[in-house]
Amino acid sequence: MNQESIIWNYIRSNHVLSITSFHNGDSWAANMFYAVDYERKRLVFMTSEVNTRHGIMMLANSQVVGTICDQTRDVAQLKGLQYAGIVTIVDTQDAQDIYMQQFPMAQHHRDTLWVLTFTALKLTDNSAGFGTKYTWNIG
Repeated sequence: MNQESIIWNYIRSNHVLSITSFHNGDSWAANMFYAVDYERKRLVFMTSEVNTRHGIMMLANSQVVGTICDQTRDVAQLKGLQYAGIVTIVDTQDAQDIYMQQFPMAQHHRDTLWVLTFTALKLTDNSAGFGTKYTWNIG
């Protein structure tokens, strides 16, 4: 299996990301549920409002960084993804369908949908050998 497939299998096996936004020397992190738009190699996530601290920063500066990680105490099984990317608000039926299929309970919350398009990905997978790294070069 190639590195891209290994990374995307990991992304698809999870559903929560940590995202950090930056603007004017300030930064803020937040956790989000995400759905995978595998065809376009991006993630779809929802915020309750665009006037949250991270929403305001993402509107001002679309560049973000973050992580997706397992919650295990066994260091030999630890896996985690680091990423950089660009976020944009999206208002398409396609994006809504992708998110609602994964999180149908959000049907009654027509909040702001965003897409995260990756610019860099690195997965550390100790289950493949301590410190094993996989990278996917975007572009």
